[in-house]
Amino acid sequence: MSNENTISGFQITCANKNTQGTIVRIGGPGWSLQAQDAIMRGISHRIRLYILLGNIHHDVSVRGDGADAYLALEPDGQPLHAIDGLPSC
Repeated sequence: MSNENTISGFQITCANKNTQGTIVRIGGPGWSLQAQDAIMRGISHRIRLYILLGNIHHDVSVRGDGADAYLALEPDGQPLHAIDGLPSC
């Protein structure tokens, strides 16, 4: 991934879930990451993620700790896996 994309952020447009409904991969135009990799990069501030819901821009951050960490919309903390209509990658 280039530094240019990291500075402007990566738009999440798709996600793959396992049979338990946990997101295992996220992606967007020209990129994809394992969810755990995205979480680690978010914790270390090496990536900026966002999602558009309708015309509303939401930053995506990491909530929780360790094995319980997950991607969530800001500012309300809604888990990314709870978003309806996010297509599979």
